[in-house]
Amino acid sequence: MEVPLIPTLSFSSKKHQYTHVWVRKSGLTTFDILEKLKSFFSLSFEDVVSQGLKDEDAITEQLISIKKVIKTKDVIAFNKKYTSRKNFVIIKNIVGYGNEAVRERMLHGNSFRIVVRDLDNTTAENLLSYISNHRHHYFINYYDNQRFGMPGGPYNTHLIGKAIVKDNWKEAYQYIKNSINTLPDSATDGSITDFKKVFKLMNPKKVSFFVSSYNSFLWNKQASSIVRKHTKSKKQHFENVGDLYIPTTRLFLCPSICDADGYEFITKEFTTKEKKNSRNVVVATTIYAHNLEKDELHKNRKKLTLSFFLPTGSYATMIIKQIFLRLNK
Repeated sequence: MEVPLIPTLSFSSKKHQYTHVWVRKSGLTTFDILEKLKSFFSLSFEDVVSQGLKDEDAITEQLISIKKVIKTKDVIAFNKKYTSRKNFVIIKNIVGYGNEAVRERMLHGNSFRIVVRDLDNTTAENLLSYISNHRHHYFINYYDNQRFGMPGGPYNTHLIGKAIVKDNWKEAYQYIKNSINTLPDSATDGSITDFKKVFKLMNPKKVSFFVSSYNSFLWNKQASSIVRKHTKSKKQHFENVGDLYIPTTRLFLCPSICDADGYEFITKEFTTKEKKNSRNVVVATTIYAHNLEKDELHKNRKKLTLSFFLPTGSYATMIIKQIFLRLNK
């Protein structure tokens, strides 16, 4: 669940042009949600804004601003159309009205409640014991596979971004066509010759995301070299992410910040320019383990719930993976 910076809002819609709503979704990307809100309320891309991006392979909640005054009846109509599906989105409630949209990346972070399933008795007990004895935990802040693709793959969003940086729009189109990203209706024609135009039909924030995905790949690579240089570490393979170095001890010291070469997407010019990508190498959090019980989805197995908070941009799946690496060493 997102922990946003909530702007000053009013309960009255009078003299306000934005409605801020709390949205719950599963099986859909944030870009999918923005597109559905845009289409349903007959708006443009820039009229529907989120503070952060949420994984599609989880149940997530976040704040979104809509440049239109909507009422309860509009919420009911939207939910009726989109909540009866396996992959769903629901507007839980109207938070308030204001004269400004939310600002991207202006959020504290995200609160997580993750159920780790399909555990044998020994692993479940060891995981509970480890978290109970090491509640204050820190980990290497790598980008995880959600940054590079969607469930079912291929995980190639960074390759799309790399092609955009190289100004090779044909290659970028070939990569996105082979992915499960939704293309504009007019972009599915096999006779397309203006490949850049295909991307101009998309939400520009999505094009920017592809470039950011390439930045994430470059950052992971640079951060991994820092971890290797400054800590006692071992190279580990992360599926759909690649080989990254992880400290072999729970207590370690390394530089706090990693600056990596990267790029920024310029919407108006529809091009990119060089820009440093700075990010924390190490993130600390407090983890609580509770509800060790039978896993109803896996016979004779256990499940354990883990709850914690992470600052924006950090990946809950990455901290879980690093914890299991320590359990299995």
